[in-house]
Amino acid sequence: MSRYAIAIGVLLAAKAGADPCTQLQSMQRADTQIVSTAPARSGAGVPYCRVAGKIQENIGFEYWLPAADRWNGRMLGAGVGGSGGQYNLVDLARGVDQGFASITTDSGHKQSETLWMMDRKKAQDYAHRAEHLVALAGKDIAAAYYGAAVKYSYFIGCSGGGRKALVELQRYPGDYDGIVAGAPGSNLPVSSARHAWAQRFEQQHSQTPLTDADWNLLASAALAKCDRLDGVEDGVLENPRECRFDPASLACGPAHSQQCLSKSKLELIEQIRAPLRDENGKRLDAGLLPGVRTRPGGSTALTREMIGQLVYGDPRWEPDQFVMARDTPAIGRVLPELLADRTDLSEFARRGGKLIVYQGWLDPSVRAQQTIEYYEAVEKAGGGRRQTQSFARLFMVPGMGHCRGGDGPDQFGGSTSRPVSNDASHDLLNAVVAWVEQGRAPESVVASKLLDRQVVRSRPLCPYPKQARYSGTGSTDDAANFACR
Repeated sequence: MSRYAIAIGVLLAAKAGADPCTQLQSMQRADTQIVSTAPARSGAGVPYCRVAGKIQENIGFEYWLPAADRWNGRMLGAGVGGSGGQYNLVDLARGVDQGFASITTDSGHKQSETLWMMDRKKAQDYAHRAEHLVALAGKDIAAAYYGAAVKYSYFIGCSGGGRKALVELQRYPGDYDGIVAGAPGSNLPVSSARHAWAQRFEQQHSQTPLTDADWNLLASAALAKCDRLDGVEDGVLENPRECRFDPASLACGPAHSQQCLSKSKLELIEQIRAPLRDENGKRLDAGLLPGVRTRPGGSTALTREMIGQLVYGDPRWEPDQFVMARDTPAIGRVLPELLADRTDLSEFARRGGKLIVYQGWLDPSVRAQQTIEYYEAVEKAGGGRRQTQSFARLFMVPGMGHCRGGDGPDQFGGSTSRPVSNDASHDLLNAVVAWVEQGRAPESVVASKLLDRQVVRSRPLCPYPKQARYSGTGSTDDAANFACR
């Protein structure tokens, strides 16, 4: 705890009868401004102090501090996806309800700003610096408010928030004790390259447009072919990598009068599903798995910002100007901090840090293979699977898309989703807490599928490379009848 934090904490405690939330406005910290404080209550009725502030003028943050008698001694950082520019209030609410002092940042710019990536400082803040500076400030503000240091700190995020989670532990291994990173996208330039290329490719072949119905037909056919590979026919592929599905089986002909695809559409699909190669033939990724489609809507705003604003300083840049061999490596050269692909996590592990990564198998935005490849690279760099699993575990989620959604159970305490139960067996956040503080590594986590807020199916998520297997008896909608093997 810093000296000024102790001093402010003692000062606040000494002012008998003074509202500590109001008094927090008087806190002084280098480069940090407390803009406002106000008493509030969460949707669950938990009283907290809502703090809004700035760091270095442009890095905004929201901090929700539960009342002292409800604080569990922990801090929770909540990451934001996409281009940032907003707060992750969903995870703040979840955190404060469980007793965490919960903080989030806009990553250094407002959502309304359109040219923020042309500002070098804001680009750096987005890439890595904002989360780090907010982690430090959060610990100091909590110490000032409670008069006691944060005992343990945790971070949760998905998509861009998952990438920032990896960047945090790779670059600042002392910021957080436990991290939950969903769909982290360890190589953002390559993910962006696929989205930009696919959008342009489909535009170039607009005479044969692929519709959502086409992609849905493809996914349904792959599921029908491979659903029973895990021993249960349940409308979910446990592991799409095991599926041997040929889209040519959907070719229109005498056997297909309606549910079929034309020869030109099949050719287009095969080229999109194939491993991505740049103009020089260099392979950038492993292609799309059976059942996985392109990202709806094509390339993201972040892709245009990274290449147009960051690389070329041209806010009018469009994906039809994209040259893979030139532009993909340029992103990493201009702002290498965007990459979250460092595999040496030894310092984080040495400090006792624990990492849980989760990834939907059918994610169209962050390819499942990229997350698996990164995790396996960490294993290789860290002395093998057993050594790596002592501090880091990957949970693949069958049937799930990007961060949530899809036909499979997708409620397990990931970022921006409330768990069915707060216990460690159903909630990744509490699972990482139990791992850090009690040494209880997660051997499985129950994922639930909800319909009208009722659980209609549950399955265990297993530490990679294990998979859930049916015992042979009991309901196939009950996780208790499956085991990780």
